[in-house]
Amino acid sequence: MFKGHKPIRMCVVCKGRFLKQTLCKFAVKKGSGRSFYICNTCINQNDKNNKKRLSKFLNSINFDDDDLKEKLLNGDC
Repeated sequence: MFKGHKPIRMCVVCKGRFLKQTLCKFAVKKGSGRSFYICNTCINQNDKNNKKRLSKFLNSINFDDDDLKEKLLNGDC
């Protein structure tokens, strides 16, 4: 890596680009190495559109953890 490089990742809900350390990281399947990021604004926001986008994304990747999926959709994370 280059000196001073700061990794940038995309929030799967709002599609905004943020510094990696400011996002919440969730693993798709334990041990698979696949993960996704959600910004704090989208997690804390109680918006129907955000919930719909997140639900669509989680269904498209076959997210395994149903308990965490419910927490994410209910804004309990």
